[in-house]
Amino acid sequence: MLFNSFVFIFGFLPAALIAFYASGRWLGARAAAIVLSLASLIFYAWFRPRDVPILLFAIVFNYLMGQVIQRARRLDRPAHAKALLVIGLVVDLSLLGYYKYANFVVDNVTAVTGSDYTLHHIVLPLAISFFTFQKIAYLVDSARGVVSGTGPIEFGLFASFFPQLLAGPIVHYSEIIPQLRRPTFSRLMSRDLVIGLVIFAIGLAKKTVIADTLAGYADPLYLHAAGQTWDLGRGWTAAITYALQLYMDFSGYSDMAIGLARMFGVKLPLNFHSPLRAASIIDYWRRWHMTLQRFLLAYVYQPIALPMNRWSAERGLTGWSAFTAGIAVPTLGTFLLSGIWHGAGWTFVLFGLIHAVYVLINEIWRERRKLINRRRRKAKLAPIVIGRWEIVGYHVLTLFALGFTNVMFRATSVADAWAISRAMLGIDGVGTAGYTLPVDLGLILAATMAVVALFPNTQQIMEKFRPAVNAALWTGTHQPPLMWRWRPDAKGIVFAGLVLFVAVIFIQRGQAVFLYFNF
Repeated sequence: MLFNSFVFIFGFLPAALIAFYASGRWLGARAAAIVLSLASLIFYAWFRPRDVPILLFAIVFNYLMGQVIQRARRLDRPAHAKALLVIGLVVDLSLLGYYKYANFVVDNVTAVTGSDYTLHHIVLPLAISFFTFQKIAYLVDSARGVVSGTGPIEFGLFASFFPQLLAGPIVHYSEIIPQLRRPTFSRLMSRDLVIGLVIFAIGLAKKTVIADTLAGYADPLYLHAAGQTWDLGRGWTAAITYALQLYMDFSGYSDMAIGLARMFGVKLPLNFHSPLRAASIIDYWRRWHMTLQRFLLAYVYQPIALPMNRWSAERGLTGWSAFTAGIAVPTLGTFLLSGIWHGAGWTFVLFGLIHAVYVLINEIWRERRKLINRRRRKAKLAPIVIGRWEIVGYHVLTLFALGFTNVMFRATSVADAWAISRAMLGIDGVGTAGYTLPVDLGLILAATMAVVALFPNTQQIMEKFRPAVNAALWTGTHQPPLMWRWRPDAKGIVFAGLVLFVAVIFIQRGQAVFLYFNF
């Protein structure tokens, strides 16, 4: 069942809302939480019922493991809690590793060794990457003493809540559980329904009107990459079209997830904040798939960087040696994991490694600028100030660099990615393929780029209503050239109704799966 389907919009969603609020009204919040958890399992089972036992195992196992870890913490047994955490992580990662990477590992080992061993094709359970990371964060937070006293009903809802179950945002205990314990939980509030519906409508329009339209042009370029002649024009058309499709598809899903959760009185964290307006790779990753990046920062980068920096300090390392130990190694490890998390394939490995190189170059540049300004201050000179046109240049350079990693992300093979990347660099010539940008695609790309560059994002449009649990952290930041905020007046109602109507009409072209459902 897809968010962008008639059965969901006109069937499942109204039924779930009625059942949730009716049970909350007549039976209480605990009953409402159980009803919503059951609805979430039905939602998940709609895609592939055989995956439900895997999800249920992950929920039950991590709840029980979290309980014993928390008990060990309460009894002041940190070593016991750490051992239990290791067991929990091994089980979670083994489950993910088997389903997602076993075929990839076996295929590569047999290719290198020449063995004729074959492993049956393992079907990837839906959303296993997302719900595994959520559970890992819960176990680690339990071992750190952040989590305590979680009941089975509230954990079941936290772990299965359908708006964020399939493709995030990756939520933390501290964000969701306190909301489930509020007296207002399961109490019908028209404000939440209206705000949630508007956010959902904007996300649905991003998906059905823009992303799915761009997919019709991008997919043929990538699916038949090996059989096409590539030049500069065709290469950049493929890169730009897919970059915009990916952004509108995934940010559209995140908007819909946030809107749906709000309809049930729950605020999810933001996942995007206009990343294509970033002027550096580091800033881009602060604003793209934000909940994944904070997970990697808290549970991968920092656990590597802190001991590496201590090790570096103990040995008196300075300069490039200290940079390598304290920044380069953690960055490479984190982005390698990020790439592998997205998929079992060499294109994803290279995607992660290339982004690690980008970030390290960005870090070196920032450190160089800081060093120059420190020297200028010592010489009693004014620091270098980044001008408007320099920022524009950084923005263009960032988008240029992202073009190549997005191609690697989308291509079906490294060879296809290299063929397109060669063309983007002009190695295969300009105009040699006889490619001409279709007029309709040109207009769609121009309109989409204008929306991305000039207009507010969803949380900026809904800024007055605090659309996300962490919205305050981003309020007033990265303002667009053209700003508009939604209000519940006649103009706002017409806007929301029109956006929702057009988005629903476009569903009739077909229901395309969200891109991140593949991960």
